[in-house]
Amino acid sequence: MAYRLKNKESFSKSIKRIVLEQIDEALQNLKPKSRNKDEAIHDARVCIKKIRAALRLSRDGLGIKLYEYEDKKYREVARKLSESRDGAAMLEIIDKLVEHFADPLADDPFRSVRLTLRREKKSRTQDRQQAMKEAAQQLRSLRKQVHKWPKDNDGQVLIKGLHRTFKGGRRRFAVVAEKPGVRNFHQLRKQVKHLEHAMEILRPIWSEIITSFAEELNTLGGYLSEDHDLAILGQHVSDELPDAETHGETEALAGLIDQRRSELEVKAKDLGAKIFAETPRAFAERFEVYLRVWRNEVSVD
Repeated sequence: MAYRLKNKESFSKSIKRIVLEQIDEALQNLKPKSRNKDEAIHDARVCIKKIRAALRLSRDGLGIKLYEYEDKKYREVARKLSESRDGAAMLEIIDKLVEHFADPLADDPFRSVRLTLRREKKSRTQDRQQAMKEAAQQLRSLRKQVHKWPKDNDGQVLIKGLHRTFKGGRRRFAVVAEKPGVRNFHQLRKQVKHLEHAMEILRPIWSEIITSFAEELNTLGGYLSEDHDLAILGQHVSDELPDAETHGETEALAGLIDQRRSELEVKAKDLGAKIFAETPRAFAERFEVYLRVWRNEVSVD
């Protein structure tokens, strides 16, 4: 099965299937004997983000109380896993930063910073394992509840959810355009990922058009994710690595972080202006037509 609608399958049934599949995939990643723990946690977090995007699309079918309860629970699982992976993420973003600025940098730059972060990561091995265990327990409990979700065959539930998701992203983009900042860019990033995952679910209704749009969202999400990771890295380095051994490196690193974030934020604003040029109403009405035509399609041999 795939993370997408199936024709002739009710919307509520599709969402339940999608959520159950993502829970099972997350649980597979969280097994105690899983491969690289950092990769496993990352992949499990992606599954949870996809679940939350599916929940947003079906909010009107679930009802506001059930939706808020479920979303809160999945958010708690995601936060638990996120906290356990911060050290690995910071090492990865340094690697990405060095790759971007490769030419002007010496071999093995930020060696002392890397060593400090690796020590921090190693010291949290037990924390990662415990987080994976607790997250898996919570997901198994949440899985049982999915079968009890209400049935709803009305495609309008999906369209309302899509309208709300696009509107949320457009509103956040307007805030960023007016008041750029770490928090506002982070909020936009979350909305963009919700919309990208919604496009994955809706891809079958017009694959060519939606695939192209989803790729643009993925690019924008990439800019925003890298910007957020750099902001977190910069804050951590400033707060936690102030000793003389790493002082020169942290100053140089901070300069590169600021330069790269400026580049990413310009790109994000330019692309976001195109993505969110359409009004939420026009966007939802367009997809409502796509959905109606797709539902009425007749297979031709």
